[in-house]
Amino acid sequence: MSGNQDVLYPLRTREVLRNYGFGGRWIVDAFEKTGLPEDHRIAETWEVVDRPPESSEILNGPLAGQTLHDLIERYGERLLGRDIVARCGTRFPLLIKFLDASNVLGEQAHHTDEQAEALGLADPGKTEAWYMLYTRPGATIRCGNHSGVSRDDLIEALVQENARDLMVEREVEPGDAFLLYGGTMHYSAGGVLFYEIMQNSDVVISLGPFREPLPPEEKRRLAEERAALVHLEDDFECQTAPVTLAAGENRRTFLFACRYFALERLDLGEAATLRPEGERFYVLSCIEGNCHVSGGGQEVLLRPGLTCLVPAEVDEVVLGPEGRAALLKAYVPDLGRDVVEPLRAAGVSDAAIVGLGGRTRLNDLAPIIGA
Repeated sequence: MSGNQDVLYPLRTREVLRNYGFGGRWIVDAFEKTGLPEDHRIAETWEVVDRPPESSEILNGPLAGQTLHDLIERYGERLLGRDIVARCGTRFPLLIKFLDASNVLGEQAHHTDEQAEALGLADPGKTEAWYMLYTRPGATIRCGNHSGVSRDDLIEALVQENARDLMVEREVEPGDAFLLYGGTMHYSAGGVLFYEIMQNSDVVISLGPFREPLPPEEKRRLAEERAALVHLEDDFECQTAPVTLAAGENRRTFLFACRYFALERLDLGEAATLRPEGERFYVLSCIEGNCHVSGGGQEVLLRPGLTCLVPAEVDEVVLGPEGRAALLKAYVPDLGRDVVEPLRAAGVSDAAIVGLGGRTRLNDLAPIIGA
């Protein structure tokens, strides 16, 4: 192995494309991605992924042409970070994407870790979160249940194929953030383009119409099985309340946080630094303007819609906007050290910190805060 291939640096990744019926070509129109096919819809671009046989291809520097899977096998903790390997092993813990739901995104939920393990599923559970980037006028999503909905209500709704009527409908606009813990019902009638971060999992609980006619007793049996997996909670609120810190010309906004991931928005008007300190990797996605990301002797230019992974081993990364730029910074946090402590140090109230996890008994920040 040559010396320059043993130095890690910000890794620009190629998108993995998904052509699903809920999408169109909004991603192509909204971002400055290049080389995308012109002959079909692009519902999702998987920005960073390692789910064999799919694994992000590296596009820049000495490691270009290799996959994220190759690099995890080669570098392990040096790429992922000490804390990540200690908690998650060397299986990549996240899947990050842009998602175009121009059309209907059907009724569904996802298993928790405990449910997935009990059912013997190949993947862990799936908690996911959405950050709205573009919305059509009047666009809505539905997530979580109306207060007072019972398990029997949900079973009957599944039998009648109208589970969406039990979900809370919210009109959405750019900047809205939603944390959908495992078991949370969700649906959209369309008209939204969002950034999505999730556990690296493909488990799903279908809550929509059955795909084929079934005898009534079979339909009810399946409805009972599916309803048993759904999280029901009165006064549930999955929309989070972001918290912004100012530093000179820059703004750092914490959007949401849970045990599996955290997301920040960095609005940059001057250079900023990022120090992984060997503990964890970061994923940076540009959503506005242009930003140079430099570290490990390499530099990558992120334009809107482009993403890079910053390995844990890189000592210091410099973020250099061209004028103004906005990045989304994703990571697997130590909630106490990476979220609670810096926000408390900045004078943010404990109630506001807890708000990053939504209003629910599933909130991972509340036990740390003592709320």
